[in-house]
Amino acid sequence: MSIREKRFSIVLDPTNLWTVWDGEEETPAVFGDRVLCSLSESEARSACDVLNAIDERRRWRRPSPVPQEGMRMENVLDPEVVAKFKATGPGWQSRINELLRQAKI
Repeated sequence: MSIREKRFSIVLDPTNLWTVWDGEEETPAVFGDRVLCSLSESEARSACDVLNAIDERRRWRRPSPVPQEGMRMENVLDPEVVAKFKATGPGWQSRINELLRQAKI
């Protein structure tokens, strides 16, 4: 497993103040409506830590579910029919689908 570099870092401005740099966008970082430049070193480090923590959380979110090829439908079936299919074990929904596919309608 490789360790990913942090997205945000701090750089020293020519004015001896600090800027939080967005390495992905290659621009100074923006938080809300404020460009994070001309900061003291402690302010820049704190902002950088917060932005990297936010970015890390976004990357660790559960991925969106992959859409399935089929169409999701809600049907009402007799309880006896469902019980018989469930008794056949895992994959019972697929077996119902197969029977419907084979039906000559």
